[in-house]
Amino acid sequence: MRVTVLMENSTPSSRLVARHGLSLWIELADGRRVLFDMGPDAAFLVNARALGVDVTSADAAVLSHGHYDHGGGLPAFLDACGRAGREVPVYVRDHAFDEHVSGTPERHHAIGLDVAAAASPSVVTVGERHEISPGLTLFSTARREHPAAKSNLRLMERRDGGLVPDRFLHEQSLLIREEGRSFLVSGCSHGGVLNIMDAAEELAGGPLDAVVAGFHLMDPSGGSVEDPALTHGLAAALAARPTCYLTFHCTGTEAFSLLRDELGERVRYLHVGSRVEL
Repeated sequence: MRVTVLMENSTPSSRLVARHGLSLWIELADGRRVLFDMGPDAAFLVNARALGVDVTSADAAVLSHGHYDHGGGLPAFLDACGRAGREVPVYVRDHAFDEHVSGTPERHHAIGLDVAAAASPSVVTVGERHEISPGLTLFSTARREHPAAKSNLRLMERRDGGLVPDRFLHEQSLLIREEGRSFLVSGCSHGGVLNIMDAAEELAGGPLDAVVAGFHLMDPSGGSVEDPALTHGLAAALAARPTCYLTFHCTGTEAFSLLRDELGERVRYLHVGSRVEL
């Protein structure tokens, strides 16, 4: 499997565009291609062209959750597919197009998706588990045995006429199984990466070979980073598993340095333009 980062917060290349957001291009050994998230706007398409990636050739596309920095580029993707004469299914979780905000009930800003895109016939709404094709499983989990990041506390959803803490029912992850190996791909892991890993390992029937995910250890809206003690605890728990980790975006470079202290070469930070063979 090969992963190419089409959008992330930073890039070492002057020919690529960086935005706060995420988009991954996943190529499986058997030739199937998956677009995972689409960044905050159309800029991921600019990077894709520069990197020689035709996103309209995807067999499937996935939105990890209903926040603009992962799905703001959805209208641009649908338009690109239309111009190419292709209809690529875009899998979203229930509630992906609900109202989502960041801040407090009194002072907040919208971070949701363009609800007009929900009307596209390419958009496929799925539940807690969905098999895209053999070896590609979308899943959600309500497990909360391990603590999630405190930065989630600023994230809210509209429910019963008011703004309340987000339950992240709109979040989903992708389990990839190929050639006897298992890989987890997650956007921001709002439900807690350890909780998501537990669910993925149960589906896979054993340990994961690699996790490609944001760990949400920073809050860009609030200008804060996760408590170092929680990050150290997460690093120790990740190190106890026989897995390598590729992270980006909402993990943040400050938290990554703490993870690196514990995990060493088993963790790597990816930027726009990074290409990794797994």
